Amino acid sequence: MRKFYLFAAAAVLLAACVKTQNVDEVAPIGTDESAVTFDVYASRTTKAGKPQQIDNAALKAGPGFGVFAYYTNNGKYDKYVTPNFMYNQQVQWNSTANRWVYEPVKYWPNETGNAAISDDVDYLTFFAYAPYVISDPATGAVKIPDWMKNTHNEAVEQQRNITGMISNATMGDPKIQYVVDWEPATSVDLLWGVQPASGDKKGFPFLNQVKPKITDSTQFNLKHALAKLNVQIDAKMDVVSTDPSGAVADSTKIYIRSVTFEGFATKGALNLNNTEEGKPLWMDYAGINNLLAEPVTITDGRKDGKEGYKDGVAAREKVVGIDSVLVQSAPYGDPKETPGVTNEPANLFTPINRALATAVTDPIYVIPNNDPVKITIVYDVETKDSKLAGYLSDGVTHGSSIENTITKDVFFTSGSPMVMQPGYAHIIKLHLGMTSVKVEATVTDWEATTVKDTDLPANI
Repeated sequence: MRKFYLFAAAAVLLAACVKTQNVDEVAPIGTDESAVTFDVYASRTTKAGKPQQIDNAALKAGPGFGVFAYYTNNGKYDKYVTPNFMYNQQVQWNSTANRWVYEPVKYWPNETGNAAISDDVDYLTFFAYAPYVISDPATGAVKIPDWMKNTHNEAVEQQRNITGMISNATMGDPKIQYVVDWEPATSVDLLWGVQPASGDKKGFPFLNQVKPKITDSTQFNLKHALAKLNVQIDAKMDVVSTDPSGAVADSTKIYIRSVTFEGFATKGALNLNNTEEGKPLWMDYAGINNLLAEPVTITDGRKDGKEGYKDGVAAREKVVGIDSVLVQSAPYGDPKETPGVTNEPANLFTPINRALATAVTDPIYVIPNNDPVKITIVYDVETKDSKLAGYLSDGVTHGSSIENTITKDVFFTSGSPMVMQPGYAHIIKLHLGMTSVKVEATVTDWEATTVKDTDLPANI
């Protein structure tokens, strides 16, 4: 069977709050003017991306990208058409052939062009997203092949956040359902395809395309639909938050209970037919209404008010989203006792590889919602003290335990509220400013005495 080779775009890796792009265009390939052809319009990066971030290399190493295509005859694309030309068509890198491949190959409608006789104009409309995930055409549910289950293959890991899409019989725009993953190692960088900056419809999908000339081609530019978020946390002891000195006392632990975020969404549907130039169109998870972000809380799983321990035995302790080193996961004195929050910055989320120096900056990906960011953090300050009658959270060690709740609006260094933007990286640094309880005493000098004669009753 003859194969046709499809080329697509890759994404831009971003520095914190800075967007950079370096675009290369590759000359068209192929000579069959009837074949649906695409060229590379690739955004490259100067650094190798982490496993969950999509650049050219990651796109090639992973499952590739997916394409939806609509044939509307001589009518224009509208909300009543279905993906009848391509449905979630996988386009994957073939390292042996050194090019992108897909099959079955599809061809442009042949009623237009220099040799056409028909007066009709045939239209095709294209949408793309990455990374590709396998879906059930009849339902749109995302599925993983049995042979790929229970593996650590990166291609499988990238399917954890994309949970569903339209079916092949769904009329209207293709939508990709997405759920935020709090684990940096498996958080997925979702992208969607638009026309490149060199076109007259830059930043918009390829609607109502007609058969091009041999020298023309369709060039996808894949853009980030999410905001990259990294949250770091440390404790500053007896100093202002900008002073890096000061360490937590050996007898004290600071454990995170929960963190609540406002200002972004953790569940939604990406409409691939965006209506604003270069801006992702996010809708609610059903893909029907506008996206509304509600406060979302990530916790350490403690439900009984005792932080998961009773008589030294773990009870209902399950870390949900927060790095386990920041919560109590073993009794005091146990070799597995965690350090909690210290004066050294730590990633709020579980890093990909804790041993790496870059672990503190491992991000997750969230859905931006144009709302200011606000954070509420609940944490315990626990100090061992054998002279007290109360117990710490392990249920066996005496000491004092104080719960603190702090709510803070997040501002940029310029003083403006932080509003997350798609395609940008955001770093939030949380400093717990701790002041120790200081006790001082002095001994006062004896006051000077006044000599006074005191006459007892006199004998008369």
